[in-house]
Amino acid sequence: MPVYNTLNYQELGLTCPEDLFDIEFFNDDPKPFFKFAHSLYPGTITPSPSHNFLAWLDKQGILLRVYTQNIDALEEEAGVRNVVYAHGSLSNATCMKCKTTYSSSDIADDINAGRVPLCKLPTNKKSKLTSSSSTKKSEEDMEQPPQRVQRLRRSSSTISTSQPLQKGLCNGTIKPNVTFFGEKLGNDVGRQLQKDYLKADALIVMGTSLSVAPMSRVVDYLKPDIPRILVNRNIVRVKKTSNKEDGDCLFDSCLLGNCDDVVTALTQRMKGTECQIQTPWLVMRDEPWLQNQPKESVLLFPTADVATTCLVDEPAEVQHKLIVHCDECQKQIVGKIYSCTSCFDYDLCDACYISKRTNHADGKHKFAIEEVQYTA
Repeated sequence: MPVYNTLNYQELGLTCPEDLFDIEFFNDDPKPFFKFAHSLYPGTITPSPSHNFLAWLDKQGILLRVYTQNIDALEEEAGVRNVVYAHGSLSNATCMKCKTTYSSSDIADDINAGRVPLCKLPTNKKSKLTSSSSTKKSEEDMEQPPQRVQRLRRSSSTISTSQPLQKGLCNGTIKPNVTFFGEKLGNDVGRQLQKDYLKADALIVMGTSLSVAPMSRVVDYLKPDIPRILVNRNIVRVKKTSNKEDGDCLFDSCLLGNCDDVVTALTQRMKGTECQIQTPWLVMRDEPWLQNQPKESVLLFPTADVATTCLVDEPAEVQHKLIVHCDECQKQIVGKIYSCTSCFDYDLCDACYISKRTNHADGKHKFAIEEVQYTA
């Protein structure tokens, strides 16, 4: 997450940058998160040309849906109507005590001031969310997240947990509706992809390393006959799991360069206007960084970063690094990944495959095996 590069975690009383999104640390003291949160929220940053490109496609009626791991909701701010947030969004929040929901504008003053937003619901009233069972997600719709390495707690003297409370009000902490480390991860991506499977006639992958499940599985999951287009600074590889064929998923077209530059050129070409971006060039010969991607399918823009695409001296299994967690024990899988070939995102580790595979789909589904390297 790029935010870690600008985070002075020691100043916030954290033991490492990742603690900013750790639910145990948040429950212990939410002040560090909200001291930094103003830099995460919409309004602080604005949609980029890439966000505006997606909104333009949507306006033309040719964009089915956007799936994103981002939490800043800039897609919606740009005007994209159908967005699926794999890890939630900062556009809304929920009281951790009474479950009352709030919009980002409701807590904007607290966020901008670096204060912990507290629920203002009178204690003699019940929120609509807690009184309506239809709004609750069932346990079967949730996936238990990975367990994080136990870290040292910061000293209570470093940051006070005391907050001004108002008599007669709930005063529960209002937490943004994003998935923290240690929280259950919703299955929104899988459910929506199953609905979009037959509707999608092309896939655009933009600005990603495709190294984290479940989004890393989308490329292979969709129908094999639809074009897959990569817009990225370098080539990324995805191992096939749902198909019986070995090898990687190759893209039909790779437009390599800064995403904003590429989509600007695409928009101008689609509108028939003069292109202001330097003309991209073809790859004239096979290069190691192509990683089996046909050279005629690649266009290079000036901002392409082919040097980091491939570590040529390392074996192929090290070049491909995938972060996957077991759906049974919830631990990050090191070594063999057993992936269900029928489900979008169901993976087992060695131990759970032996003991749990027959419980999944009554033992009717088959599993593909992939060897991966651990990534810290």
